[in-house]
Amino acid sequence: MSKIKNESYYKILGTTANIGQARIEEKYLQALEKHPQETDPEGYAKVQEAFEVLRDPEKRAAYDNNRKHGKKKTDAASTGKADQQHTPEENTKAEEVKPLDEAEQLIADAKKAMDSGDNQKAFEIYKKLNQLVPDSGEIKFKLLKLASFNDDVDEMEKIFSEIIPLTTSNEELQVIYTLKADIYQDNGYPDKAIETYEDLLERFPEQTSMFAPALAHLHTQINQYDKSMQVMEQSQPAEDEDTKTTTAFYLSWINIIITTENWSMLSKIISKFKKHLKHVSETDDVKELQDELMEQYMYFHKAALFQEAEIYIGLADAITRNNSDIKKAHNETKKQARLQKEISRLSRDMHAHALLYYKAYEWFYTGKVSAAKMIAVMNELPVYQKQQLENDNQSYAAGILQLKKKYPLIYKSFQNQWDTLFEQLTVGLSREEKRNLRKKK
Repeated sequence: MSKIKNESYYKILGTTANIGQARIEEKYLQALEKHPQETDPEGYAKVQEAFEVLRDPEKRAAYDNNRKHGKKKTDAASTGKADQQHTPEENTKAEEVKPLDEAEQLIADAKKAMDSGDNQKAFEIYKKLNQLVPDSGEIKFKLLKLASFNDDVDEMEKIFSEIIPLTTSNEELQVIYTLKADIYQDNGYPDKAIETYEDLLERFPEQTSMFAPALAHLHTQINQYDKSMQVMEQSQPAEDEDTKTTTAFYLSWINIIITTENWSMLSKIISKFKKHLKHVSETDDVKELQDELMEQYMYFHKAALFQEAEIYIGLADAITRNNSDIKKAHNETKKQARLQKEISRLSRDMHAHALLYYKAYEWFYTGKVSAAKMIAVMNELPVYQKQQLENDNQSYAAGILQLKKKYPLIYKSFQNQWDTLFEQLTVGLSREEKRNLRKKK
């Protein structure tokens, strides 16, 4: 049984009444792929019925009028037939049936080729389709994707140049550019994707804040971190920019800072973002943003990346203000982030006793990271070196005293464990010998 119910002709073709006449055929071909005659004859018949009306501007106008006044959709198919009898157009329309039938067969053949992994054969079939239905953007995009599978960059550029004239608005053209960039990116051509976004920004400079983040992310993916930050710096939204565009821009910038670990920029961007958040007042917008921030917070918190998690829970706290649960989570995450940064600093301290970091890591991350991750970190230190360090009790104990002074947060967070370990390491030492440990380096 067909999945198509008694729906409007527009819905049957997977579109809306606002679609331009030039794109009706494109939607028709898409619908045929979803409802092939062999497996869904009922759906196929309804697609044909819908297309027969919507492809004809006069029939479409009559259908729209009937919908508006509550008449049955089948009335539209017959409306105007008397006026069209014996017209010169009749023969022309009859002649169009054959190429459309041929197109259906070619689409089916191309699908079989793709299902069997023969992208080159599918590409050749779609080239025939492109000649048969030259005004179909859908066919050209299939060609574009297949050309990318075959690593044929020249063909991709050629097809793209054919798609451009089919666009009917700036919005459509912008979508085409972004789709082209996505295809390049997905198929291993980041330089071409970057070039596409640069062309887009040059063509639509007023939309810089909307599209610059995608360009910056592309630079990040090929480790051009400075270039990525430069793009964002030069593309900051104006005060009268659309609220959602500005919100998306700053969220992208924060993501780039996290990816590049350019922490020196963070406070500046957070400050700008919080200033913008004061203008986000629509209830739905606030809820949507809060959900996104909390989702990011939970993602990083689950991964025990508390510095990153703190960014998002802090922003969520800023827009919700009086939510006690979020405020509590913010305070706890802030403490964890501070401690995590201290442990990270300890790991780079060449003057600290090496075992101190591994003990702090173990106590902090137990229950927060996987056992495999914990074992991998603990095994970073060669066994022989670890044994040597553990056998030198006095140096180890002296290191704890130095930790207490230099890393007070790490010491206070695990004070009982450090004190117990210190007592174990100094068993048998006199008070004087313990005091002398402070002088030991």
